[in-house]
Amino acid sequence: MASAGRGTSDHLTWSLPAWLGDRALPTFRVRDTRSAQGRFDRRFKTVTVADLVLAHGHPCDGLLRGVWAMRALADVAFAEEGFDRSDLLVVSKNSPCLGDVAAYLTGGRTRFGTHRLDDRLGVGFQVQRLSTREAWEVREAPNFFPDVIAAWEADLLRAGRDDSEMSELLAVHEAAQWDWVREVLLPSAPRDNYTVRRLDRLDPPAALMEARRTDTVNRLIPPPRDAFSPDDPDAGAGAEDPAVQRRWRQRYDAGPDA
Repeated sequence: MASAGRGTSDHLTWSLPAWLGDRALPTFRVRDTRSAQGRFDRRFKTVTVADLVLAHGHPCDGLLRGVWAMRALADVAFAEEGFDRSDLLVVSKNSPCLGDVAAYLTGGRTRFGTHRLDDRLGVGFQVQRLSTREAWEVREAPNFFPDVIAAWEADLLRAGRDDSEMSELLAVHEAAQWDWVREVLLPSAPRDNYTVRRLDRLDPPAALMEARRTDTVNRLIPPPRDAFSPDDPDAGAGAEDPAVQRRWRQRYDAGPDA
């Protein structure tokens, strides 16, 4: 997944800088439903930092701080179980980086009401298991991230600075961000600077927009006993009987109102 930026000027084929891709970065186990009708899949997937970069659009200090925070939370709240992306609500600040980490790893979405926004969290997350209402919070330690970089992150988003000055400042700022990542973040363990606590209850902020999520409706339906899809990894659980398959296909072809 990682290369040093090979390609033409208009089509780069990288996802991580080589110096970052060579590191032992955190990974995550996630589970999802299978198909749009949403029976729970027994298989796990592994999500890497490169996957998150492809979804987010670029590697950056904010994305990696989110990774470190989520790894600390996962170690306490989910251990080897991983993230069930069909059963979680997540709260993050309204940050492109942190919001994308939150949505990708937990499956939370603003349109389903399962990704809520609260800027009071700073660099941190709250995650709730919807089926049990168990909830956890993780926050970055104060002063871990340099104040001067944080100040420039806010200032460089304001309008009014001359373009010639901006071009130089953006380059210096990016170099400062990556220096901090190399020298401070990467040598640290997630638990060193990201504190996790169990919440007695979670009262998430109001949803911005909420629509019914359909791909998790049947997540607890058991695997079939008689009728199989050739694409179903659970198909090996029983013997395939052509007569039974035909009967179920006839029922299907008759339509749901038959």
